[in-house]
Amino acid sequence: MNPGKGFQKVLQCLFVLIILSGGMTSALLAIEPKEILTRSLEAQFGLDFEGIKKTEFRLPGRSYTTTTRIIRQEPDFTYTTTLAPARLKRLVILDDGKFRIKHIRGSNKFGFFPSLNSPEAKEIKRKSLNLIFINYKISKLLDGYILARPVYVISLIPKHSGNPRRKVWIDKKMYLPLKEEDYNWRGELISSSFYTEIHFDKRFSKEKFYRDFPQRPRKKVFSQERFLSLKDLRRKIRFPVSSAHYLPPSYEFQEAVLFSKERAVKLTYTNGLGVICLFQMPSNIKLRGHLEGAHPLVWEKGGRTFLLMADISRKELIKIKQSVK
Repeated sequence: MNPGKGFQKVLQCLFVLIILSGGMTSALLAIEPKEILTRSLEAQFGLDFEGIKKTEFRLPGRSYTTTTRIIRQEPDFTYTTTLAPARLKRLVILDDGKFRIKHIRGSNKFGFFPSLNSPEAKEIKRKSLNLIFINYKISKLLDGYILARPVYVISLIPKHSGNPRRKVWIDKKMYLPLKEEDYNWRGELISSSFYTEIHFDKRFSKEKFYRDFPQRPRKKVFSQERFLSLKDLRRKIRFPVSSAHYLPPSYEFQEAVLFSKERAVKLTYTNGLGVICLFQMPSNIKLRGHLEGAHPLVWEKGGRTFLLMADISRKELIKIKQSVK
């Protein structure tokens, strides 16, 4: 046997083993799509950053775009200013984990809402993610780049037909979603959002943001209250609340919001991504802007007005309406 040829064969075998072991190591180090989404959710609670974000909404017959500056400081502070369109440029929103205030600069107009950074809101987001794991097929697509930053690209396709789907681009290092696209149950793009600028690890003095919100209005009582169970809601109120007894496959109750001044209630159901909203209020209360850009079902019964909205088929909406008691 030629010693030289034998040595070459040994080298070839070693080379193959190195390639195979490298491939196995890469597979072991690869992050599963569910883990990426879990890290992304937690990152949204624990990052310091400043960014400019554009969001486009597509409604039947028209669309509009908003541009906002977002400052996020862990664990529970968010400050948002609207840069465009011009008619909204004075709108600022401050959320400190206790409450969320919307304010028009230069006016005395304030709106008070449940915090999106509260422990209850975070728990809702975690439960929604768990529902996504159950109700959606989660796929990792080819990696890409947003703002020259490498990103994971994740696709969420519903296991049950007639539900919305999503595509999300998640920063590989910080795990913040840098871009999202939402599609309705027909597969039509209905909204997209993406950062045009992003700067991580930036800290600001929170007091500078509170200057936009005079002390007196900050001490106002909530105009809305959030309940994570219907039982807790019914303990609080003295009027009857109807709920849906039929829901499409994979949907379940998420939360109830009480508009205390108007004795109006919104019940929300979700499959993790899709949302069904059931409003109910005294018939003498106007629906205000709830109908804009949507095709809800509206009906009256027992001196109350009901409004049902969801991105699902009309047939399913009617079945839900018929089950409301």
